[in-house]
Amino acid sequence: MWLAVVGVLIGGCETNDVEPDPTTTGPSVSLSANTTNMSEDNGSIDLTVSLSEPLTSDVIVDLAFGGDATEGVDYNVSSATVTIGAGALTGTTTFSAIQDTAEEANEVIRVQFASVMGANFNSNEELLLLIEDDDAPLSFNLIINEICYDPSNNALDGDANGDGVYVQDEDEFIEFVNLSSQTIDMGGYKIYDTEALTAGTPRHEIPANTLVPPGKALVVFGGGTPTGTFGNAIVQTASDGRINMNNSGDLVTLTDAAGNVILTFDIEPLSNNPNESYTRNPDLTGQFEQHGTNTGVLFSPGTKIDGSPF
Repeated sequence: MWLAVVGVLIGGCETNDVEPDPTTTGPSVSLSANTTNMSEDNGSIDLTVSLSEPLTSDVIVDLAFGGDATEGVDYNVSSATVTIGAGALTGTTTFSAIQDTAEEANEVIRVQFASVMGANFNSNEELLLLIEDDDAPLSFNLIINEICYDPSNNALDGDANGDGVYVQDEDEFIEFVNLSSQTIDMGGYKIYDTEALTAGTPRHEIPANTLVPPGKALVVFGGGTPTGTFGNAIVQTASDGRINMNNSGDLVTLTDAAGNVILTFDIEPLSNNPNESYTRNPDLTGQFEQHGTNTGVLFSPGTKIDGSPF
């Protein structure tokens, strides 16, 4: 299996503890792992809870687990409680995959802090670990569903990233959708325009641990501060500060972490200065058309044409 995924997301966590005041000073704990994916076939992951500075007494950390992987069915964990001894900086616990013969999607374990005794913690911190199924091969299918290379320059009509200002380079975006049967780790994938591909310098390198579940979207804006829910899609801004798609014609190229070309998008046939995005209609399967042709709105990054989430 070549696929490896992990993500660090922000999400809610029910706990009996009061979330610490972020201004509170003093040692705090954080989560990390020696690897972030394991094979269903005897794979394991060592999770580490780290303390920012040593203390003279033990720190007791209780962990909570969620996701679509089930403890005792898909994996075992050596302990849900991690102790960082007095004077130490770390404590560990181990996840072990459970082998089966069922053909199933790769499964995610969500790890959060349930409670921490003796140190501060962020109750929103969450670490994703992946169990790679070894019974069913990945059916790989990643598409561009919507692309905006020419946002409108009429007041805020082109404010695609929702940050309250229009900036041509920042409000450009590409919406990818995973039509595969399993989660795709897009960490290390790179986005190029023609100029960047020639120079060998990507406009955006997708960060490690970018997990795109089946049927879900990743939206990459040129820049700015994307503001909004965007259909709960994964949202990023270009690491180069712009995607730099040329309105008069350009070729967008996506490569994987090994440099293999995954897909391309030729702007040339659509280079008519549309002042809006081009989107598939119907979503996922249709031909590209200007977004406003049948919808009356100029773009829908992270959502379907009608505004509903993927």
